[in-house]
Amino acid sequence: MLFWIYIVGIFVAISLNLAAGQAQWFRNNWSEVRCNPAYMLVPAFVELETDVSKNFINCITKGFHDYAGLSMDGMNSQMSLVGDSLGTITTSLSDMRAMMGETRGGFMMVFQMVFGKIQNLMASMQYLMIRIRTLMGRIVATFATMIYAASGAMQTGEAVWNGPIGRVARL
Repeated sequence: MLFWIYIVGIFVAISLNLAAGQAQWFRNNWSEVRCNPAYMLVPAFVELETDVSKNFINCITKGFHDYAGLSMDGMNSQMSLVGDSLGTITTSLSDMRAMMGETRGGFMMVFQMVFGKIQNLMASMQYLMIRIRTLMGRIVATFATMIYAASGAMQTGEAVWNGPIGRVARL
């Protein structure tokens, strides 16, 4: 009986040693064998950074991605052509919009220059009109002063003629 216990103990020790070696091999080569169906349950027994469900989802996604990439290659190239064409159209529309903006800016600059010149001319005309009005006011004031001076001189002359001096001069 002791013999059989000894044999079972040796068998368990050898199995544990082999399992530890295999666990180390799995840790070192996990990225290569992770999607092999024979090894998909290994994370449940060996301490790896991932669990069984995450490994399964990763492998299924990778397989589908590889297959989908192969099957969708033609459609992707066609969509790339459509995208490039739409990009070219968008660039052309953007260039047209920029050209219209530049044209509008050019016209606005011309109109601003023309109206600026007209405004400057009108300001000069307004200044000239104000100066003419001031001059006319001064001329009217000068004539009014001359008329009042002449009227005053005439009234003074009449007063002198009708007064004592005028009576003496008439004798």
